[in-house]
Order: sequence, then C-alpha cells, then structure tokens
Amino acid sequence: MNGISVLQEALSAPAAQARDRFAGRLNGYLEGSDVVHAVRLQGWLGLEVPGPGCHVGTGSWDFTRFKATTSPVTCGRCRSAGLLASSFTGGPHQQTLELELELEGI
Repeated sequence: MNGISVLQEALSAPAAQARDRFAGRLNGYLEGSDVVHAVRLQGWLGLEVPGPGCHVGTGSWDFTRFKATTSPVTCGRCRSAGLLASSFTGGPHQQTLELELELEGI
C-alpha cells in the first residue's frame, strides 16, 4: 500500500461524514464567514468532499471548516454562475447537471 492509499483510507471516514452533513441539498458556509455557497462535490486527494460550488479557496486543507446551513445562497460567484441551490443530496451519489431550458414559440 502506498502513502496516498494510506492517506485516503485514513480520510475516507471523515470525508463520508462531511458528505453526510450536507445530505438533503443543504447549502454551506466557511467557518468564520457569513457568505453562503451552493454545495458541489469536489475531488480532494482521490476522495469526494462537499465544497463551495464557486470553487473559492478555503484558506485551508481542512474540509471540515465547510459547514452545512439551510440559509439561501448569498455568494455572488455562485449566484452569477447560476448555482442558486446545492445539487448534492447525499448517499450514493452522482453529480447532477443543471440545465435551464428556454422554449420560445413552441
């Protein structure tokens, strides 16, 4: 087993706990900030963890600083990218594709 595999094994439980905290389409905020972000799963050292949908830097490798909230998205970057709600529902997951369709004259 190589060093990355050992690290992934050690972090797999905390990563699963982080995903569980955001189950049910909760939005999130970084500890110490009042800006609320849409949540998207992000790859981190071969694991998937919830993070800000706008990919703003967290200032840390500590993904546990990202907290769940039911508050609406206030992040300007998330909102301008059309990320008005979180797409992650928890459990066995697959990233979702959000499409906005405009039908004119049909």
